[in-house]
Amino acid sequence: MRSRKARGLAVAAAVALTAGVLAACGGDSGGSSSERDKTLVMAWSVVPPQLDPMVYTGNTVVYATDATLSGLLEYDYSKASDDKVIATDELVPALAESFETNEDRTEFTFKLRKGVKSQYGNEMTADDVLWTFERFLSEPTSIQAGALMTPANVDLENAVEKIDDYTVKYNLTAPSSIGLSILAYPLMGILDSTEAAAHATDDDPYAGEWLATNSAGFGPYKLDSLKPGEEIRLSLNENYWDETPYFEDVVIRSVPDGGNRAQLLMSGEVDLIAEPPIDQLKKIDENGSTTVNVQPDANRHNFNLSMKDPDLKKPQVRRAINMAINRDAIVESVYQGYANAAWTPVPSSMMADQEPMIEYDPAQAKQLLSDAGYPDGLKFEISISSERPGPYAENIARLIQSDLKEIGVEVTIKNIPSPADFEEAVSQQSLQAYLYTDRPSQPDPGFSMFLYNASGSVLNKVGFSDPEFDAVVARALQLDLGAERDEVVEEALGMLRDNQPIFSLVEMPDITGEAAALEGRIGLPPVVSRS
Repeated sequence: MRSRKARGLAVAAAVALTAGVLAACGGDSGGSSSERDKTLVMAWSVVPPQLDPMVYTGNTVVYATDATLSGLLEYDYSKASDDKVIATDELVPALAESFETNEDRTEFTFKLRKGVKSQYGNEMTADDVLWTFERFLSEPTSIQAGALMTPANVDLENAVEKIDDYTVKYNLTAPSSIGLSILAYPLMGILDSTEAAAHATDDDPYAGEWLATNSAGFGPYKLDSLKPGEEIRLSLNENYWDETPYFEDVVIRSVPDGGNRAQLLMSGEVDLIAEPPIDQLKKIDENGSTTVNVQPDANRHNFNLSMKDPDLKKPQVRRAINMAINRDAIVESVYQGYANAAWTPVPSSMMADQEPMIEYDPAQAKQLLSDAGYPDGLKFEISISSERPGPYAENIARLIQSDLKEIGVEVTIKNIPSPADFEEAVSQQSLQAYLYTDRPSQPDPGFSMFLYNASGSVLNKVGFSDPEFDAVVARALQLDLGAERDEVVEEALGMLRDNQPIFSLVEMPDITGEAAALEGRIGLPPVVSRS
């Protein structure tokens, strides 16, 4: 089983939690002095503007706050492998040293570790757990309440009860396949309520303004400084309850241009970069001092069509358009073979041997379009953003444009320069079609289907709504792993194949560029894409 020291570095170096972490035994990180060796320097495309774990401003909030937080449970990183993400039942104790459950698995009694202290010297007790969950539930649309606790069947009226100072009871309204797994998700980390309360006000009872620029968790690192959108500096939490991480300091810099990130890595100025440019991967890998690290992920790049559009909402039209897209060509020309074509309703890394959603067949696609009442084709607009899925979005859109032209569909491409404007339009479901990504936080097919397709999910961006599908997915989320659950999951998958709500184009592994001496990557589960 992996050492606790690896956890300490995991939370700080997790450029993408799906991909993995550097083991704590890392060596020379690009500098010559011992001081440099104990400092990990990373370049990300984006540094978040704030670090309150309740305010989701992008996945980098997850990566950065994970360094300062610990949860009741954590993922069992010893189960990581090169070809799969960690399963929802592969968990180990963290702030809770043990737990027991009732017979129907709706009540979990956690025994908390004694002597756990935050960076401020305050000991964690049941009151911190209760306050943290109260904070989660104070905002029903928060990622904790809306995207994690709700599909996990957590009792939102009585999520956690205090038994004594070191014992809490966690309550579900029904059994859940992800009820425990969500407790290991970074943003579910427990906060030091004593310190936070000292910064609360009548207008801000949960100290959100203070937590935006300060850390108050029980994790291995503390926040030293945040320059919003520019730089984060972390240092060791001297009171950390587990083994001391290898790196004493962590510096995270915003370097929006991918080419610049690659150059900084190859010159030795940084140790690790997120989102290395695809056209630079070969150069990074062949450079003697750097390497490309590829880890399994549930990250998918999608082509979404609005269910509000009178033409595009028709299942036969959707099937025709989906069938006309040459995914293999996209993988080879845009992703240079680093991604895999996506043909299934949920990521293959969390569920093997699925029946394909569609097969590439432009001739049949053209016939389907004609049968649907569009013998002369139709027209629509694809909106794109370089933020998501990435700077290659326009290239993907051009290939789709070319493919659809073959079946009589005329596509125009609209670039939305502002990521904020793009995300707002996606959330308002005002776009006809757009390129996007999804990355479920729980490696579970039932959760993945709920998150992006259930009518009650805050992440259902395309407007798909089917009460029967909602009921089937809810049933899947209540069942433990096994044959009965497999049957229910397959029923839900069949509904997605019939309705084609989301067109997944490629499955993208997590890729980072790293100094060659930083060894020992360990995989972690996927994170949610929320906005």
